[in-house]
Amino acid sequence: MSVRPNPDHAISEWLRQEAEAGAPERLLMATRRQLESTNQRRAWWPARRFQEMNNPLRFAVAAAAVVAIAVVGINLMLKQGLSGPGANPTANPSPIPSASLVTLHDAALSAGTYVVNPSTHPAWTACPQPTTPGCRDPATADSIRFIITVPEGWAGVGPAVWLATAQAAPPGGASLGFGRGSWLHSDPCEKEFSLPDVKVGPTVDDFANALADNPNLEVTAPVDVTLAGYSGKYVDLQVPSDISACPTSYFPWEPWIYAQGPSQRWHLWILDVNGVRVVVHSTDYAGTSPQHRAELQAIVDSIRIEP
Repeated sequence: MSVRPNPDHAISEWLRQEAEAGAPERLLMATRRQLESTNQRRAWWPARRFQEMNNPLRFAVAAAAVVAIAVVGINLMLKQGLSGPGANPTANPSPIPSASLVTLHDAALSAGTYVVNPSTHPAWTACPQPTTPGCRDPATADSIRFIITVPEGWAGVGPAVWLATAQAAPPGGASLGFGRGSWLHSDPCEKEFSLPDVKVGPTVDDFANALADNPNLEVTAPVDVTLAGYSGKYVDLQVPSDISACPTSYFPWEPWIYAQGPSQRWHLWILDVNGVRVVVHSTDYAGTSPQHRAELQAIVDSIRIEP
């Protein structure tokens, strides 16, 4: 699966750079919310490859939108068991000194420990759109960040990591990322830009049960799990072996993620982090090598959550 050409990546990258440069959080949050409220395209993560825009005008429009929204922000003063990582409980490891942390970035990574702050990414929401009636995000969600330890051979991509060479693509890719879970498409092979039609509440059980109850999804029964010291539910989701009939791609929910290829396996830890639903999400394939599966599991085991 490849990303749909749009300026979202450029805008998200601008937000990330501004955050690293120390821009006021309230400005960045206001900017991000404004982007979300006007954006009609989905989040780009995780795309198999970054594509060049074939229309330079889109960059100009994106740049103008960023500038305009920034000005506004300133004036406002952001069902079958599947082989995979599994649901083995893990405790929150010992804290790591902040001085040793490096912010996750879009590039091949050196082995080390990285901090992931997904709040500046447009997909960090439990609502399909900011204007979805009755759907609200708790303000505390945007303070949550994740600390992960990554081996050599992996790369950053938005609020996620994947194999630097195979990425998350079939037949042997792997990835790990962070989201919130959201409303579902009753048919994951949905039409382009259609909104989800299955309303999902804000809790862990709401999302886990909605996934398991969807007859068009192959999802295991939710089981209790603990990850990084937080409790929740664990499920596996199996992408069909043939998704060629899907008009655009395979989207179980919006926003955030869609299938990188047929037969992709998704492993979901749906956690309650001080009242905020968080989804830790890893992916692999039957063809993912034992080494890369072990590395993926090690990254999962290393997760620390800072609410």
